[in-house]
This record gives sequence, structure tokens and C-alpha cells, in this order.
Amino acid sequence: MTIKEAILKSLDEINDLTTYMDVHNHIVKNSYYDFGTAKTPASTISALLGDFIRNGDTRKRIKQEGGIYAYYLTKKRENIGIEVLSGETETKITKL
Repeated sequence: MTIKEAILKSLDEINDLTTYMDVHNHIVKNSYYDFGTAKTPASTISALLGDFIRNGDTRKRIKQEGGIYAYYLTKKRENIGIEVLSGETETKITKL
């Protein structure tokens, strides 16, 4: 499994708004990807989540609350609740 596949699988299984750190912990806990001797695997996951959004991948969405970004799969939006997804706090990162 690639790291991107591990991220997608983790978001699917978490089934809620989640942070990059929760995704990292889920991947490690379930042994979906071997980070080997990587020094900053959580930062790598954070960067890849941002890349998914910036590159127009519509399978994932992002919501910002304060300075914290929370991620979820678009297909799971009904499970998260409409009140969470409505309003000005939902953010889509645009390509720089």
C-alpha cells in the first residue's frame, strides 16, 4: 500500500473530521504503511493532505477551525453532519 492509499483508507475508516496527526496515528496503529526511519512522517501526511486539496482531488475536503485543519472524505459528509459543513469555516485550499 502506498502512503496515499494509506491516507485514503484511514480517512475512510475514521469516518469523521480528523487532523493529520490522527491520520498518522491511524496509519501507524494499523500498520498500513512502513515509514521506516523517516524523521517527520506526520509532516509528510500533512503535506500530502494539502497536496490532495490543492491539486483538485475532490475525494477529500478540508475544514478550518481557528488554526487547525480537519480533513474528511467527501463521500462521508452526511455522516459528519450538515451543521459542521455549513458556514464560512469550511475552506477549500486553492492552488498557489
